[in-house]
Parts: sequence; C-alpha cells; structure tokens
Amino acid sequence: MKILCLSASNIEPFKDLSVSTRTCEMISEMVQARQTDAEVRILPLIDYEIKPCRMCGKCLEAGDCVRDEAFNAVYVALKEADRIFIICPQYATIPSKLVMLLEKFQEIAYLNWCAYNSYMFPLANKRVGLIVHGGQTEDALPVYKANLLAPLASIIRSVGMHVVGVDEDWQDGAAFGITSLVKPEDSIFVKIEHDWGMIHGRVEPLVEKVLSIK
Repeated sequence: MKILCLSASNIEPFKDLSVSTRTCEMISEMVQARQTDAEVRILPLIDYEIKPCRMCGKCLEAGDCVRDEAFNAVYVALKEADRIFIICPQYATIPSKLVMLLEKFQEIAYLNWCAYNSYMFPLANKRVGLIVHGGQTEDALPVYKANLLAPLASIIRSVGMHVVGVDEDWQDGAAFGITSLVKPEDSIFVKIEHDWGMIHGRVEPLVEKVLSIK
C-alpha cells in the first residue's frame, strides 16, 4: 500500500520542522507500525511552487496543467497513492498552495465531466484523512472545524474523493490546537508548544479508519 502525507504548511524558516510535517512523520510511524510493507511518502507543499489556475481550459485535452509542472508532480504523486492524508494549518483560512491545488482539481474534473458524462476524476474514491490545526488553544476547535475542516472536506468530496471521518462529531477528519505560545526576543515568530501525546491520540483513530479495507 502506498500512503501519501501532504503537508500544507508554507512557513519558510520551519520547513521540515513545521507542525504539519511533524504530524506527517507521526502518521508515517503509525502506518508502518500497522503495515510494515506500507510505503509512506511525505510531500511538503512548501517545496513546490504551484501556480494559480487561470481557467484556460487546456487541461481538458492535456489531462494535467500545461503551465504548472509543480502541480503536475504533486498530482502524479496523489494519483499513485492508495491512501492520502492532508495536514493543513489555518492561515486565512486555507493555505494558498493547497487552494491552488484544489482549484485545479475542480477545473480538470468539471471540464471533463461537461465533455464526457461518464468521466471519473483520477482521484475519485481515494480515501482521504484530513487533519487541521492552528495557533490557538483547544478552545478554538469549533472554529477550525467550521472554517477549515468543513470547507476542505466539501471541496475534496466535490471531485469524488472519499473523506474519512473519525466519528459522528468529527465526520470530516480531526483537528488540534496548541498548549501555549511564547515570543522569543531573537525571532519574529512565536514559539508554539503542542501536546504531542494528545495529538497522537487525536490522530490515531483517523489513521486506523483511513487504512481500513472498506
């Protein structure tokens, strides 16, 4: 089984140390503990300079984006995966690179569906686990759920992908907040603390459901 963990973090100084990427690493460990033969790839969107969709329509014939090789590389990786996890921080609200990725999904799916009623988007029916987080405490979970998790799930379902839920209360995925933050004197960024034991417990049930055979 091929698993792709997509990190939507886009903060240049953090890169591999971002919370999104660290969560991907946690998921990788969970997956390999359950399925030792699983192949897990972590794909940080910060490494890909994706361009916004211009709705030129050329993807109808090309099957991918004729002006964006970064998008095409991510698209191929997603098509090759059997299971997908997307870890997304809250910016304003969905990070721009993830928005551009999803815009192109919808354009490819919509144009092809208009041309061929029997068309099925290449990522349709793939099981997706969504995990969102942000820079506020757990009190902000309802905000993350409504403003980030629900819109992401809606967009992803719109192209036929199968968003996996945790339970009746969290049907679109999982979310977590921070425990505290401190502003160091030598940095423009705050230092954010997380409870990684809690995050592990929050993410693990979703990983198990995404990996299930159903």
